[in-house]
Amino acid sequence: MLDTELHEDLKEIVTMRAIMCVEGPEALQYTGAVTRAVVQLSEEAPEVAWIDAKAPRDRAAAVEALYTALHLDSAHGPRPRRLADAENLIVAELTRTPRLVVVLGAHELRTVALEMLYGMWAHLVPGKFAWVLTGRSGELENVLAHPALASLQSCVFLRHRVPEPA
Repeated sequence: MLDTELHEDLKEIVTMRAIMCVEGPEALQYTGAVTRAVVQLSEEAPEVAWIDAKAPRDRAAAVEALYTALHLDSAHGPRPRRLADAENLIVAELTRTPRLVVVLGAHELRTVALEMLYGMWAHLVPGKFAWVLTGRSGELENVLAHPALASLQSCVFLRHRVPEPA
C-alpha cells in the first residue's frame, strides 16, 4: 500500500518538479521504498540522479556527489577545484536535462549543503528538477527545522513515513 502511494506521489512531484521527504526508521527502509517507487516510474520519467554525499557532508561533498551523479566527470573531467565552477556546470546540466534528484541520508547533510541544493532548485533552475530528501524519522524533520532552512521546509510538497518493519 505505501509503495503504491509513494509511487503515485513520486509521479506527482516529478510532474510538478516539487520536493518530497521520505522518512523511515532505518536507511534500508526509506532507501528501499524510494528505490522501488523510482523503478516503477515510466520510461518518460526524467533520469534519476542518486546523491549520497560522503563525510564531511558539507557543500563541497554535496557538489562532488551531484557532479558525479550527473556524469559530469565523463563530460568535463574531474570536478573543477573552485566550487562555483562545478556548481555552474551542475546548473547548466540541470537546466539542459530535467532530472529527479534523490538525496540519500539528507538528515546527515550539513545545513550549507542543503541550502546549496535548495538554491539550485528554487533560484538557479526553477521548474527543471524534482527532488526527494530521504532520512531517518525525526532526524530529517529536525534538520529541516533549522531556521536557515525555513524556505526549503516551506517548499516540501509531500511527506512520507515508511513504517517500522513488522
